[in-house]
Parts: sequence; structure tokens; C-alpha cells
Amino acid sequence: MAGIPHNNMPGDKATWSFTTTIPSTITSATGPGDSAVVGNGELASRTVSEDGTRTTWRWVQQEQMASELIIISIGKYDVIESQVTLSDGRVIPEWSFMDSSLSAANKTTITNRRALLGTIITRLEQLYGPYPGNSTGVVVDTVPSGINYALETQDRSFFPSTGSVNGNTLIHELAHQWNGDNVTPQLWTDIWMNEGMATWGPSWHTNVLAPATPNPGATETTYFNSWNNTASTSANWATPPGAQTNPANIYGYQTYTRGAQFWEALRTALRNDDFLEVVREWQTRYAGESRSGEDLKALAEEVSGRDLDAFWQDWILDGDKPAWPSKYDLTLAGEPASTPQPGGTLTYQLTAANVGKVALTDGIVEVDLADVLDDASLGTLPDGLVLDGTTLTWTIPPTAVGSSATATFDVVVDGDVSDETLRATAVPTGLGGLCSTAGCASEAAVGVQPLTPSGTPEVTGTFAVGGTVTVSTPGWRDGTSFSHQWLVDGTPVEGATASNFTLRPDDVGRTVSVAVTGSHPDYSPVTRTSAAATVAAGTLASTPTPTIQGDAVVGATVTAQPGAWDDGAALTYEWFLDSEPVGAGASRTLGAADVGKQLEVAVTATKAGYTGVTRRSAAATVSEGRLLATPAPVVSGTARFGETLTVSPGTWDGGVSVGYQWLRDGVPVGGATGASYVLGLDDVRTRISVAVTGTKPGYAAVTTRSATTSAVARARFGTVVAKIAGKAQVGRTLKARVRGIGTDPTVRYAWYAGTKRLGSTPTLELRRGLLGRRVTLRVTVREAGFITTTVRSEPTTKVTHR
Repeated sequence: MAGIPHNNMPGDKATWSFTTTIPSTITSATGPGDSAVVGNGELASRTVSEDGTRTTWRWVQQEQMASELIIISIGKYDVIESQVTLSDGRVIPEWSFMDSSLSAANKTTITNRRALLGTIITRLEQLYGPYPGNSTGVVVDTVPSGINYALETQDRSFFPSTGSVNGNTLIHELAHQWNGDNVTPQLWTDIWMNEGMATWGPSWHTNVLAPATPNPGATETTYFNSWNNTASTSANWATPPGAQTNPANIYGYQTYTRGAQFWEALRTALRNDDFLEVVREWQTRYAGESRSGEDLKALAEEVSGRDLDAFWQDWILDGDKPAWPSKYDLTLAGEPASTPQPGGTLTYQLTAANVGKVALTDGIVEVDLADVLDDASLGTLPDGLVLDGTTLTWTIPPTAVGSSATATFDVVVDGDVSDETLRATAVPTGLGGLCSTAGCASEAAVGVQPLTPSGTPEVTGTFAVGGTVTVSTPGWRDGTSFSHQWLVDGTPVEGATASNFTLRPDDVGRTVSVAVTGSHPDYSPVTRTSAAATVAAGTLASTPTPTIQGDAVVGATVTAQPGAWDDGAALTYEWFLDSEPVGAGASRTLGAADVGKQLEVAVTATKAGYTGVTRRSAAATVSEGRLLATPAPVVSGTARFGETLTVSPGTWDGGVSVGYQWLRDGVPVGGATGASYVLGLDDVRTRISVAVTGTKPGYAAVTTRSATTSAVARARFGTVVAKIAGKAQVGRTLKARVRGIGTDPTVRYAWYAGTKRLGSTPTLELRRGLLGRRVTLRVTVREAGFITTTVRSEPTTKVTHR
């Protein structure tokens, strides 16, 4: 506690960081060795100086920590680094340190013991809740005998010997990680809370958490015997744990042993479940804080609902031997347990079984009879039972350990009670009491009487098919609820259980009545039946005039719209043209023969139990039809002289005939009425389109027109080739050869020697003046509808002598 200047008060907590620079090696009696610095929290860094002679250790404590929990230990240590997996799967680092000078056997013992850290911690998590720290470990170092004791230093506790870490002291110090470290005493006088729990905890670990078969009774026996075997005259009782005044004696019996006895006595007083909730909630609610004994008392009273003033005074504040609390299980049973009758007697028995370690002398039980005495009267009470209002109090007589005390009382059920449940609940009000597994509550249902008065049901309404009749129930007891069952000829109608009933076609000529069952919370049900009445035939209520949906044009399908008739009415249809029937069905497709005629539809409704009705629509004149699919034709082909254009009319309505008329610049071309058209000389430089006319009987003809082509272009000759035939010798005749021209072209020839024109006929006689020169031929081809084309031949070889 004196390592650094600080306010040495457990209520003064903070987060910490420790940076310590030490020689990298230390020489001791056993020689030189690596040094280490032990601290709280997590090792953030370990930095060696440039020359390697010094090392800086930095420890960071992220959690709140009181100053007395600091550890700064410098020495020659074997450092063990590992990991521990907690109950929730969280993995935390372990840093453990052991004196390097210890024997190999001691080091093996320590290594094996610290390997159990994870097992012990996860067991303690069952008791205290999640482990509060972010790392763990142990520090084992040989120290002078004057300070030869373990310390609850936060995260990694200090142990002065191998023996101390190998025993229950390890569990003691690990329990401190919750009690004393996570939740710290507010003042030094509150130290009994955490030291007492850390002393009690190893026994609970050994007897309950560790074994396959938990034995909490062993812990109870241990601390009862510790209490019982210490005489009331012993000086150990003289110092009250919560009112200590001598700092030199703060680590005495009253802090450790009496502190541990207190926790087991509290478990006896609160009983196990509430006690364990207090232990866990103490850690959950006050994690990282410093709290007082009064805070612990308040939490225990909150969780258990018990007054702990006297108990706390006795165990924590008085300087004498406290009383060990009694413990008992309470049972409340009623007889008969099934169904008592009005005017009958119901007997209750209270049983208190002493399951504790001392005689039961102060047990008080309260029985809530509010839900019994409103329907019954209490008989004569035996001694020990007192009634105050509707609360019965039982003062349990002194009861030896292992024995039971009982008390019996009777109630007489009121004679007019019907269908009531009598509920009694017993509660142990003092310390140590708990409801047994048999329970502290008793319920008994009282017999039911028939409901009275109950009048004859009355039925009103229209007794005809389709009519609704309604029942009323005069003359019944207030608070009665009713169920109904309608009858036809005395036979129940399935599902007819409402207060009204709509008469059906099958009910014509039959009688209708209703059976009414009255139910009341305090009585058994009674059924009464109304007088019967005969059902007459019904009349359809809704008989609308039908309409014709759709346009009355040839090719269209029109549909009869009957309107909203009564539910269940069956409808048939009849169509008329000029008042003559032409067919049935809900729709009709109009034909070419129907043009100009008056169209009507008649709807006839029939329904079982009702009179049939026919309604006729207004007339509509049938008009000529309109073709629906009238696509624009599409012209394909090249707009060039001599090419053939083809028209695709598209997809017209079924039954449509199409005709064609080709147009030149919008003007019909005489005789051009086919699906194709060959472009002639008159078409050159004009634009061509086609009109398609669709006709169908009963329908108006429709003409559509294609898009125009581009201006019709002249044709091109194929590949025109000019060649010179003959030998280039004086006296020889050269002939022009032309390929790739049309069928009726005009051809012009031009012979050249260089730029000198020699002739314009298809042949050329070579003269002496052409010696040494090359001859070429230019050919010009013309034809109507074609583009004029001029080509040149390849030159001959130089003209030579023959």
C-alpha cells in the first residue's frame, strides 16, 4: 500500500497506468537473471533501451481500482503468458509471475495450480456473475515472514509461498476479484463484507460449484459449527464487524470468520434463492463502485421483502455473539380439496417444518383469507391463531430441530354461495421461512346452483324466407349471459347460435323456434325454448334492370350486366334482335347480319323458396363493325431502276381481304395493284409508296398507306472492263473488247497514244508513226435508266515493226 503516494481509502477508486523502468537483468543470491515488473490490469508494452540494459514496463488498468489493490513488484520472475476462456466465451489474457529462485518442484506446483484459473473463475461466475476484470494471473514470490500473507491485488493476486497458492487461498483471492475489487467497501469498517464473502466463497466452491452433486448443506454445517463451537464468552465476539474502531485489529476474527458466518446466516434467513440473487445483484448493480454495509442491507431487504433491522444489529453492529437464525418450510392445505358444498365445512391446516440448525422460536405466519371470508364464516379458532380483519396470524409454537408444528381451523361455506372459489394464501413473515414444495396456497371450488328466475324467450320478426327473426329474454336474473340455438321442426340448426336467425328456403312450411341457455357467474345454466311459428315463402328484394356492356358493333362481344340481385339467386340470359330470340348466355358476339337491328337481353332470376323474376334491358342498335388490326404496310426492296419493290401488308383482323395500289409521288400508277412492283424509267427520280385497303363483310373498309421510298435512283452497270486485243505492231489492227455492259447500251470508243486521239471506232490500224509508242483505249457506255460510265484500258506494249 506504500508503493506510491495515495489516499489509502477503499472508497477512492480510479483507473490507473503504471510505467516502470528497471535494469533488464537483476543479480540476486542465485545469480543474474531477467527482471520483470508486475502490475495491475494489462501489459500494454515492454520496451528495451537501445543499449539493452534497461527495460520499461507499462501496465494499464482500465477498470476502477481502489489504491490498496495496487501491485508494483520488481524482481527476477519466470513469466507465464496464457489465455483463459470465460463462461460467456470471452477470452482474457493471463500473466502469471513466479520467483525464479523457486525449486523446480515448486514451479511445477505453481504452473499446475494456475492452469486451474479458468476452471475456478468460471465456477465462481455461476455465483457472482461475469468476471469483472480484463485479465488474470497470480504472483508467487518469496518474501520476509513479516509480510508473509496473500493479497487481493486486482487482476492478479499476490501469494507469499507455493503452499498458499496451492490451497483455498487461491479461491479466496479470486473471490476478491468480485468482492473487494469490483465492488469495494466504502470505508475500512465495511471490510467484513468482502473478507467475509472471500472466506465463505471457497466453501461454497468446494461443496456446491465443484462437485457433480452439489451439497449446500455442507457449507451450512461448516459455518454453523464454526458459530456454535465458539462460546458466547469468547473475546472473538467483542468486536462488531460493522462498528470497528481499532485499525490495528481490523483483520481479526470479526472480519474473516464472523464475516463468513454472517453470509451463511444471511442465506439461512433469506433462504437460498433470494440469497443468491442478492450476491449476484450486488456485483451487477454496483460494479466498479464502493459500497457500505447499509447498501448491502438495503439490497437484501429489496430482493427478499424481509425486514433485516434486528438481524443486522445482531450480526453486524452488536459486540456479542449473534443468534443463529431459524429456518422452516411452511405448508397450507385445505380439506376437502375438491368441491365443498354450500353450507359445508372446509378445514385448513398450517404446517411449519423446522429444517434449520436451531429450535424455531420466533416463526410468524400470516394467512390471507379475503377470498374465503367473503363466501364463508370462520369457526372457533384454536390458541395461537388470531384474526385481524381478513388476515389470520399464526404464532408458531417453539419447534425443535427436525420437528413440525401444525395449526388447524375451519370455515363454513355460506348457504347461498354458488360457483365460487375460496382462495387462502399463507406467507411466512419472519426470517428463515419459505413455502414448501407442497405450497402455501389452497383453492376450493364451491358447488353451483341452478339459475333463477328464467323467463320464456320471445321471438319477433318476419316469418318468411329471407326474413330475420330475433329473440328477446325478459324475466331473467340481472347479470345473466345468453347462448342461443335455433330449431327448425324442433331440430337444432348447425351454426345458428346468434340472437337472430335468417329464414332459409328449406324452412318454407316448417316451424321455427329458439332454445335460450342462460348462464350466470354464480349459478348453473338453465335452458328455455320459445313458441314455434310457421315459415312462409319469400319475395326477392333486389330485382334490377340489366344493362348491355360493350359497343353494339359487328365483331364485338357484348356482355349482359345483370346488376346486384339477392344473394343465392340463379340467373339465366336470353338475347333478342328486333324482339326475336336469338340465343342464351351471358354474352353474344355480333355478326354482319345484325347490322341495323335492335339488340336486347332478358335476365331471369330464380331462387329456392322465392318467386322467379324476369327483367329486360333497354335496346341498342347494332352498328357496322370497326376493323381493329389495320397496320401500315411496309415496303421492302431497293429504290433503283429495274429493282422490284415488295409490300408486306401486316397482320389484319381475321377474315379481312386486302388490295394494293402503288403510288408514284402520291399518284396511283395504272395497273400497279399487285403485291410487288418493278421500277421503270418513269419512276426514276420519283418517290414510291403503296396503299393497302382491307375489307370484311359487315365492317367499314380501311385504307392504310406505307411510308414513301427515297427518290428512285438510276441503275449502275456492272463492272465495265475495256481491253485491247491484237499485237502492237505496225500494220496490225487492234480491236476494242468491252465487258460488263447492259443489253442495249450505246458505246463510244476513243483511241489514244499519249494525249493524241487516234480514232473513235471499235478497231485501230497501227501505222508507222506509232513506232515506239503505247496505245490506250477509253470507252464510254450509255443506256436509259443507267448511270453513264467511262473506263480506260491498260496501255499496250510499245509499237514495233512487224
